[in-house]
Amino acid sequence: MSDSTKQILEAYSLNSAGAYHETAFCRNLGLLNANEMARLKDATVAVAGLGGVGGGHLIALARTGIGRFKVADFDRFDPVNINRQYGAQVADFGREKLAAMVDNVRQVNPYLDITTYPEGITPDNVDDFLDGVDLVVDGLDFFVLDIRRMVFTRAVELGIPVVTAGPMGFSSALLVFAPGGMTFDQYFDISDDDPYMDKVIKFAAGLAPRPTHVRYIDMDFVDLLEKRGPSLGAACWLCSSLTATEAVRIITGRKAVKKTPYYLQFDPYLRKLVKGRLWGGNRHPLQRAKIWLIKNYLLDRNTIVGPVKPEEPSAEAPFKTKTDYIIRAGMQAPSGDNVQPWRFKQDDTGVDIFMESAADDSLFNVQQAATIVACGAAVENMTIAAGACGLGARVNWMPTSHPEHVARLAFSPDDHAGESVLHDVIWRRVTNRKPYSTRAVEAGVWQRMQETIEDCPGVSLQWINDKQQLKDFSQAVFWADRIRTEHRGLHEHLMKMIRFSRTEAETTRDGLPLKNLEAGMAGEQFMKATRPWKVMSALNTVGVGRMVAMHSAMGIRKSGGVGFLSVDSTDTASLLEAGRALERIWLTFTHNGIRFQPAAAPALFRLRWLLEGPESFSDKHQHLLEKVWPVCDDLFPGFYGTNPVLFFRVGFGRGIKYGTYRRPLESFL
Repeated sequence: MSDSTKQILEAYSLNSAGAYHETAFCRNLGLLNANEMARLKDATVAVAGLGGVGGGHLIALARTGIGRFKVADFDRFDPVNINRQYGAQVADFGREKLAAMVDNVRQVNPYLDITTYPEGITPDNVDDFLDGVDLVVDGLDFFVLDIRRMVFTRAVELGIPVVTAGPMGFSSALLVFAPGGMTFDQYFDISDDDPYMDKVIKFAAGLAPRPTHVRYIDMDFVDLLEKRGPSLGAACWLCSSLTATEAVRIITGRKAVKKTPYYLQFDPYLRKLVKGRLWGGNRHPLQRAKIWLIKNYLLDRNTIVGPVKPEEPSAEAPFKTKTDYIIRAGMQAPSGDNVQPWRFKQDDTGVDIFMESAADDSLFNVQQAATIVACGAAVENMTIAAGACGLGARVNWMPTSHPEHVARLAFSPDDHAGESVLHDVIWRRVTNRKPYSTRAVEAGVWQRMQETIEDCPGVSLQWINDKQQLKDFSQAVFWADRIRTEHRGLHEHLMKMIRFSRTEAETTRDGLPLKNLEAGMAGEQFMKATRPWKVMSALNTVGVGRMVAMHSAMGIRKSGGVGFLSVDSTDTASLLEAGRALERIWLTFTHNGIRFQPAAAPALFRLRWLLEGPESFSDKHQHLLEKVWPVCDDLFPGFYGTNPVLFFRVGFGRGIKYGTYRRPLESFL
């Protein structure tokens, strides 16, 4: 106890544990009697984990009057803990949760008897952790199954009850494991032979047998394979309230303790309480059906065919292992028709990035602008991945006179480097061509996007989200996209890049898998039939090509907004910065569950118009584009004076099943 704390206690005549307890917890009287208060003061509670729920458990139990604790945690506080973890605050970022929470709880009761386990709970110390304990409360991370199973099993063997409460949406689910009830393995139907993911699924299903929260959780944010899911502070506090209540019931010897297979879930959002007895635990027929649905629907829902996240290197991994990983992150950047126009060269201090000029010969890639933007996006991914590997990244644009040498990333160990929330998003970022909801993406979201690119010099972002504005812009997209089907070069390039079978897509590992285009069965048959230019040209004479442009226009209307990215200059450095900005915006939208699709034609046609003149288009297409430009300038003021990089549509909607592939790492070195 610090001298300052002693002085404060002396000023209030609280010079002993007994005097402090009598005063500090006197308002518990009336709900607890003197005998019960004494039992709580002399009780020892083991708190396993001090994160989302464990930290709240510790504080709630201390304020209830528990006098002794054993606490275990090996993790540190990070910014992503702020929304739900009791001890998370800016001053403690990077600090051990255990030390921070001990300081916190001693401010509640300076006389607490606390034994700490900074290495966490292990097979070697579990018996010591449980020795002399009256109750165990579970604060372990949801996905820490093997340690949880070990603690629960050993505790009940020693005759110690265990309370677990899990935050589910706005709700909390509660279970009590105690001698005389079902064991952890019996209730969840878990065995040593079960694969890890089966254990996770069974734990989720058994924790909330009648899951109220599934009615309102956006399941796109639930990914059991990636150990990712939403968690709310309000639900964590509810967990602590339910846990503290059960602790009082158990420690004071009150009746009505409901052991497993009894369960309870309280959902204040739905104002609903569900409780019951799950006969047989997860062996119950309905539970088996739920588990089957989770395995065959929920896990598959979040799995996109194509992108594969590589194994993240450990902090001790060799430098080359880390740079391999960083390059793989760069390879995951977007490029026109997924041509992947980059090459990389590694050395002992960093990675050089080169553009592959021959990769994209389409009309869209005017003076290599699209390729340069793609390389800038790759650099952004690599910078984010470097931080996740504990490396600082210094970017130098165009470090040599080599015309294709666009950047060098120099890496060095950095104690302040950390994993960005956008890191995992690198492998989840996709082009989503589905129709979106017409619910607007509001100004606050767009303003956040502006903030993310403030350090990208010369790059500007504008947006529209009004329904009439979107309708007006859809007309401009219709005119521009007619050129896509009426221009032989564009048509033949697209058909060259479409992979019409999954086998072809998996073999080439570039281009656009047919399913990725979200054209539906009729649309897929149309694309197959119009692969030859002669067929498409003939159909254009009777106006069939306009149907393709109409589909693009409807996509704009079926969205929550359209963004416009532009740059002050078309020099290489400016376009590289635009690529970084584009990727950062795209990743941030994805992180927030907002879908994204480039609308390339108006911007890149305008760029060609500026750089190579109107005569680079036929007279007919010049006439179409002369109708497009005034609409763009009206909706995005200053359009005529900018250098367009990309239009894109965003919105809320369903995810896609088929993404794009990437070629092997070796092919880019």
